[in-house]
Amino acid sequence: MRALIVVLLLCLAVPAAGQEEGSHRTEHLVLQWAPGDLSQEGVAYAEELGERLYAAIAEMLGSEPKFPVTIVFEGPAERPDGSRGYPRVDGWGRIRLYNFGPTHHSYFSALAHEMVHVFRIHRRPHHDWFFEEGFAEFVARRVDDNLNGFPWYGFDPALVAGQWVDSGEDLPLADLRDRHEELSLPCKLQSYALRYSFFDFLGRTFGDDQVVAMSAADEAGAREDYPDYFGTGFAELEEAWRKDLVVRYAEIEAREELAHQYRNESPAQYQPVCADEPAVRQASPGVD
Repeated sequence: MRALIVVLLLCLAVPAAGQEEGSHRTEHLVLQWAPGDLSQEGVAYAEELGERLYAAIAEMLGSEPKFPVTIVFEGPAERPDGSRGYPRVDGWGRIRLYNFGPTHHSYFSALAHEMVHVFRIHRRPHHDWFFEEGFAEFVARRVDDNLNGFPWYGFDPALVAGQWVDSGEDLPLADLRDRHEELSLPCKLQSYALRYSFFDFLGRTFGDDQVVAMSAADEAGAREDYPDYFGTGFAELEEAWRKDLVVRYAEIEAREELAHQYRNESPAQYQPVCADEPAVRQASPGVD
């Protein structure tokens, strides 16, 4: 069976005729791209960054995938059919990245996050998606200082998460956890920032090793397991996190001006914001 899986993965790494003509193999990666979508400079950058992130994630998690990580560069995020592509890991475990700007650098803002998902793809039958998404961004921010992409857009994560609380637009973590499929993507500008902030708080308060230890549990992120790793339950941790975030946000100089810039002058202005009424939870347009 393992031999068959190896053959299938190697076949996936070979570009289909007329579809993904560029292909480059590194020690741990297979890079694929369509004609004109990635320059030689971009390929070199992808190899250097990809291998560096791979090594850092493997060191932090203490494990690595059994097979090469395939990264497909899909080209412009604006698709020919009018849809918009977003970074993701497909059903075969391939990272699919999109170009959001004029240079190849815009491909890579989500690479670390998506690579963490690939490292953990073998755990899919047991995924708690609140944990998996929060943990992926937690690891990504520990190994990569690139904050240019979603949902940070170049701003301090404490500023981004804190302004949601300050404006009264934060969504309860318990809701984000228990209603992940309903809220995570429709409310993604809030959900991704608030989830990361929570796991960052756990790492800063109890140690990154404890968060990583929880990730290794058979059912990582199970609500009943939080006391085993952090000494108290999820509800108490959420309350402590919120208080900590309020303090950290208050310590940011010019926070109101920066929050206004984030909401009105960065790409965040084009993302929907969810109201906090449990009965509606529907997206509203941007703020003034």
